[in-house]
Amino acid sequence: MYDNSFIMVPQHEDEVADYDWENFPPSKYQKGKTSFSIIDESTGIEGKLIAGTAFIHGRVQGLVFAEHVTVEPTGRVDGVIFCRTLTVMGAVGANVICDTLRVRNGGQLSATLKYRTIKIEPGGLVGGQFERRVVIDGRSQPSFSGRRQDP
Repeated sequence: MYDNSFIMVPQHEDEVADYDWENFPPSKYQKGKTSFSIIDESTGIEGKLIAGTAFIHGRVQGLVFAEHVTVEPTGRVDGVIFCRTLTVMGAVGANVICDTLRVRNGGQLSATLKYRTIKIEPGGLVGGQFERRVVIDGRSQPSFSGRRQDP
């Protein structure tokens, strides 16, 4: 069992944009094994969720810090999400900083979002303030900033 309590959670977007996911402790200490956390439909978390990969079927109120996050159709996250990849099939109302975002059919995202790539499938709903990030000379820089609201 691995203790995640000592992991320093990024405090600024540059810390996430430049994060060394290869050495992210929940992934690194699994030594090549696949591991994940499942928050089931009957579970709610208030506080921090730190995991290599998180599948959220229930509700998380607080911070999610994981390499890969999937918010399932019954899932909801309110708070802050720092991750490499985020897939939304449920509901997210959060400040999000990620490399790759995918909003699937039925997914709802209302966020202040900073991302590198995004895909919104037909039937996915998004709203909030979005900023696309690109890497220039090894540093993450904004390339687009704006508001978006889909009906």
